[in-house]
Amino acid sequence: MSVADQIELVLPSGSRSRRFAQAGVVVWAAIGVALLIGVLFLLLVRLSGLLPYLVVAGVVLLILSPIVRGLERLHVPRQIGATATFAAAAVAAPALVPILVRAFVNQLTTLLKTSPQALKTGGIVQRLIASNNTLLHSVGINVRNWVDQHQSKAPEYLGNLAVGLTRASVVILLGGVLGYLLLLSRPQFGRFTLLLVPPQRRQSVQDVLDEMNRIVGGYVRARFIVSAVVGVIATVGLVVVGMPAPLVLGFWVGLANLIPTFGAYIGAAPVVLVALLAKPPQYVLLALAVVTISHVVDGFFLSPLVMKETTNLHPVIVLLVVIVGAEIAGLYGVIAAIPVAGISAFLARRWLKPRLYGPDPMAPVPIAPEPLPEDPIGEVAAESGPPDDPDSA
Repeated sequence: MSVADQIELVLPSGSRSRRFAQAGVVVWAAIGVALLIGVLFLLLVRLSGLLPYLVVAGVVLLILSPIVRGLERLHVPRQIGATATFAAAAVAAPALVPILVRAFVNQLTTLLKTSPQALKTGGIVQRLIASNNTLLHSVGINVRNWVDQHQSKAPEYLGNLAVGLTRASVVILLGGVLGYLLLLSRPQFGRFTLLLVPPQRRQSVQDVLDEMNRIVGGYVRARFIVSAVVGVIATVGLVVVGMPAPLVLGFWVGLANLIPTFGAYIGAAPVVLVALLAKPPQYVLLALAVVTISHVVDGFFLSPLVMKETTNLHPVIVLLVVIVGAEIAGLYGVIAAIPVAGISAFLARRWLKPRLYGPDPMAPVPIAPEPLPEDPIGEVAAESGPPDDPDSA
């Protein structure tokens, strides 16, 4: 019996005490939720150092699990399927990643070293410098000085990039191994979790675990697929229009697409900035067209196809949890924020709301299938049709 049902039985309808009790239930529920969110926030802050490894392990688990399940359906043992899948990924990654990283670093180095020369050969900055208007001329001079200042710090920026890549390599290596171990022992974890639950509640807990897996797995896989496709489309488009450092800019567009709501604007900003500084003004329109096409493909084709009904979160909630995740653990927090919020919302709908307000009256009621009783012999229903007319006799 829910709290609302108990109030219905104890307090008279329409009384002031009943309204006060109902308001108290809402207030205490809000206080409890706020305390729970605060405790979870403090826990995440304390464990923020472990979050990158857990995120990488979760991504590895979610990406490789469908392949392992497919191999299991082909009667391949899970240990063999998981080991072979992880080994193939571990062999392919060292072969492809260095090529992409080398091209990325070379394009970034070229962009940093040639930016002052690019300002002199084209771009809106050179036109501002040559303007007779004092304000426009000063704006152009300030922009050129800013570019020169940052160009002189190119070795420092490249050194920071090398340190970041080294740290990311360690996180990916250790997180990948952790993900492989979780991939091997995932069924045992599920069975052990169900053993801790009373037998009469195991099916309900299993349904909750399946829904949580659908939310997390569906969102993470869909987000990475969509972002990868957006990054590839942007890279190819920037190569076609002749933008400098297309791999760097396309990678940034795809990476920023991992951020919901504002990812498109964050990804487009460097593209527009490079086009303004290094190319004639008409290239800004081409660069914007490339970024717009990539996000149109995302918004109208990819996201509705692969991300429908993954989290069911309001856009305001999405924005808030993304900000909190970024504050706690940067990019890893952004990736983990939406699945955590989706799971929290599902658990609140599943367990908290029914205990406060009772079951949903519009929810479908399951009906157990039962065999229909057979008609006794000799008792056959009368034939359907209009009754006989007594006047026709």
